[in-house]
Amino acid sequence: MKLYFYLRPTKGNSKVSTIYKCLEFSRGVTERSSLRIKIPNKLWDKRAERVKESNEINFQSINFILNQLEAEFLSSNKQMTKSDKNCFLEYAYSHIESEYQNEETKKKYTTIINSLKKYCGEILNINTLPFSELSKISFIEGYKKWVFIRQYNNRDTTPKKTKTAFNYVIVIQKFIKEYNAHNPEKTPITTIHYTNGIKKFEVEEPTMLLPEDINKLISYQSNSTGKRDFTNDAKHQFLFQFFTSGMRVSDLLLLNFKHFVKGRIVFNVKKSGRNASILFDYNSAKVLGYFYPQEFEEAITRNKFIDLKLTTKEVEELSKIDSSYVPLTDFTVLDLKKFKQFLSEDKLNDNTRMLKILDGVIERLESNVANSMCEIMSSKNEGFVFDYLNYEDFKNIQIRHKTTFTKEQVNKLHRARTKYNGRLKRIGKRIGIEKLSSHVSRHSFSYSMILQQARPDQISISLVHANQSITEAYIKRFPDHHSDAPIKRVHSMYKV
Repeated sequence: MKLYFYLRPTKGNSKVSTIYKCLEFSRGVTERSSLRIKIPNKLWDKRAERVKESNEINFQSINFILNQLEAEFLSSNKQMTKSDKNCFLEYAYSHIESEYQNEETKKKYTTIINSLKKYCGEILNINTLPFSELSKISFIEGYKKWVFIRQYNNRDTTPKKTKTAFNYVIVIQKFIKEYNAHNPEKTPITTIHYTNGIKKFEVEEPTMLLPEDINKLISYQSNSTGKRDFTNDAKHQFLFQFFTSGMRVSDLLLLNFKHFVKGRIVFNVKKSGRNASILFDYNSAKVLGYFYPQEFEEAITRNKFIDLKLTTKEVEELSKIDSSYVPLTDFTVLDLKKFKQFLSEDKLNDNTRMLKILDGVIERLESNVANSMCEIMSSKNEGFVFDYLNYEDFKNIQIRHKTTFTKEQVNKLHRARTKYNGRLKRIGKRIGIEKLSSHVSRHSFSYSMILQQARPDQISISLVHANQSITEAYIKRFPDHHSDAPIKRVHSMYKV
């Protein structure tokens, strides 16, 4: 880890800059922060990273601050080096704390080091882990066997894949390699044998819902009596994820009313910080109407048939409708859908032309309803759309800006995710869908796009992936039969 200071130009004045502090970590990541000290460019000594002597500014006071920051940095690193001298566990804990800012990453890596610490205590009867132990084949073989037993020994069903053990060993190996890089004067600790005996886990086809499964889920209705069954809530939240381009569960839990902007949902993806702008259409609005029925009803009544601009052809055809139920001008999208259903079931008359006209009118009305619903949701005070989390606990998160989550917030997010996935699991058992979880909505949406012949770049944008190569790796895991439709179209070109 390295500390240095540098100047960053100030907006509006090319002759003045702000002093910044930069921490550069071993993994190539940098953390920059402004010291809020502005100085003329000509007074900065770039080589010494200090302010030159001058009567224009108080250079001594500024240099004192820089010297103090550097001393604190050197002192903390000396303490870490001293305490880590003989124990890998201490080194690993210090390394996690100093090198990683993301609380979820820190929690994940700490869990792995905690398992290593527990192995040392339970099996080896030692409280510290000397670096000399790490190269021994017996040490890592014993740890791998212990992880397997703890993970899978009590399972009556088919054992899980070796993914957990493999990942644990890979992380420990990574930390050892970083220790070797930080201590070039010492004999490198060999870890080439760490993954022996652990086959890299097989890549499974991801769990996804086919169109018929999505329709099965739409039809699901809990018949549970007694206390409220939250599976109906979970069903609609899953469908909301699906219809909002497979929104990630963390983004669903943190979805704010102020993320609804002009017919879209605009937010920063929690995982990557990338900006996302997702279409908010009628299906999304209708599913959200389960939680906000009055708002959805208002969006429906705001948009009536009379408000549409119709073509001459549409006016001629629709003027034939004779309704004693509701005047045609007051028809909402729901009334038009009922009328369309009536015509579709009418076997005595040819309603093809009218149905085609209705499809176009209904589509435009649905779009208007979705825009109105988006506007209504946006008009609410800041708060979370779904009730898994308390908004007061996350008020420091700025809308449409990436922030670092505290350890407490990470834990609350984890508990909320577990609660939601538990409800989905109960739905899956009831309707015969294995491994139903929040992330399945993401797989299902991307697979549905493939079935609609969407290009990888379109899927990548929809899923807000960092780059298209991630999407292509994602697609490769899907079952091969998504290519059946184009194959059949090729076959239909020829007569045998």
